[in-house]
Amino acid sequence: MPELRLSFGNVAETYHRVRPPYAEPLLGKAQEVLGLDGSARVLDLAAGTGRLTRELESRFAEVVAVEPDERMRALHGTALAGTAEAIPLEAASVDAVFVGEAFHWFDTVAAIGEIARVLRPRGALAIFSTHWWETEPPLPEPALELLRGPWERFAGQRNPPWDRHFDGSLFEPLQHERLTESIIVEPHELLEMYSTTSSLAAISREEREALFAAVRPLLAGRYRLPLKHELTWTRLA
Repeated sequence: MPELRLSFGNVAETYHRVRPPYAEPLLGKAQEVLGLDGSARVLDLAAGTGRLTRELESRFAEVVAVEPDERMRALHGTALAGTAEAIPLEAASVDAVFVGEAFHWFDTVAAIGEIARVLRPRGALAIFSTHWWETEPPLPEPALELLRGPWERFAGQRNPPWDRHFDGSLFEPLQHERLTESIIVEPHELLEMYSTTSSLAAISREEREALFAAVRPLLAGRYRLPLKHELTWTRLA
C-alpha cells in the first residue's frame, strides 16, 4: 500500500493549481502575534509546491523551505530535501517555523523536538490548515459512498490528533484563530480538488479516473464550499 503522507506528489501540478489559497488575514495575524518583522529568517516546513513559501517570501527577508517529496520539490524549485523529523538546518538558525496543511502527517513527538532545535530562543511556530471538502448542498449519498471507498482503505495510515503532544513540551500552550469564507465550484472543479486529498491522490490515476467517471453523473449544479481556515501558534517557553 502506498505511503499516504507522500501521496500528494502523485498529483503535484493539480495540487498547486486548485488548492484554496492561504487566508491573507491569518497570515497577517501570524506575523503580528509572533512579533516577526521583515528581517526575520523563517522556515516553511513540508513546503510542498511552494504555495506558502511564496506568501512568506513577500513578508520576510529570508525563507528556507524543506520538503520530503522530490515531485513536490520539482515544482517548488528551491526547497531542500528533508523531513519534519530530520530538518536539514543548524540548531537555533530560524526565528519561526511555518507549516501549511501538513502538521497532521508528522511524527509529532519527533517533529516537535526538531522544530524546537532549529528555533532561536523564544522562536515561534505557526500551523495553518483549511477544512474545505464538505459541500452545500451535500453531495448525493451514492456519490459520497463511492468517494468514501479510498478514504476507508487508507484509514489506518492517518495519525491520531497531534495537539496533545504539545502538553509538557518546550512550547507554550497552543493558541488558535479561525476564519471562514467560501467559494463556488462547478462539479468538475470539485472533483479536481478532491483528487488532491490524500486517499484519492494515493490511488492510481486509472482508478481515480474510473471513480470520478462514476461520480460525475451523480453531481448537478454548482456547489458552495465553506473554507474553514485555522491558524495555530505557539513559541518556545
